[in-house]
Amino acid sequence: MSGNLLGINLEQWVQECIDATIATPVNQRTQANLLYGIYLFGGIVYDSELFRRLIPEELMRESKFYQRQVEKITRETTIKHILTLLKSEFQTEAVNALTPSLQNITDLHRLEQLHLAAAKAQNLDAFAQMLIEQEQPD
Repeated sequence: MSGNLLGINLEQWVQECIDATIATPVNQRTQANLLYGIYLFGGIVYDSELFRRLIPEELMRESKFYQRQVEKITRETTIKHILTLLKSEFQTEAVNALTPSLQNITDLHRLEQLHLAAAKAQNLDAFAQMLIEQEQPD
C-alpha cells in the first residue's frame, strides 16, 4: 500500500514512527512493546505486509505481548499436533474426548512431553492414563 497520509507517503510515515520509537529513551522491553503495538494495530488499519517488512521480528521479541502471542500459538499448535497424531492411529471420537483435558494444560513443556508420548502411544487408554497422571494445577 503506497497511500498518502496528510501529504506524506504511508511507508515513509510508518518508517518515521518506527525510527521515533527506536530513538525514544526507554528500556528495551518498553521499546519492544511499543514496536509490537505499531506492528499489531498498524496491520489492522493498513496492509500488514508493510509492517511485517518494516519492523524486524527481532526488535519485538522482548515484548511481553509478543511473547504471550508466540506462546499461545505454540501451545495451540502443539495441541493440534497431538490430536492429529492420535487421530491417525485411534478412533476420532475417542481422541476428541481428550481435547478438553489437553486444552486445560498451559505448561508448554508438559504439552511437548505429551506430543512425544502421542507419537509412541500403543493405545489410547495408555495415553489417556498418562494425561490423567500428569494433570496438575498449572
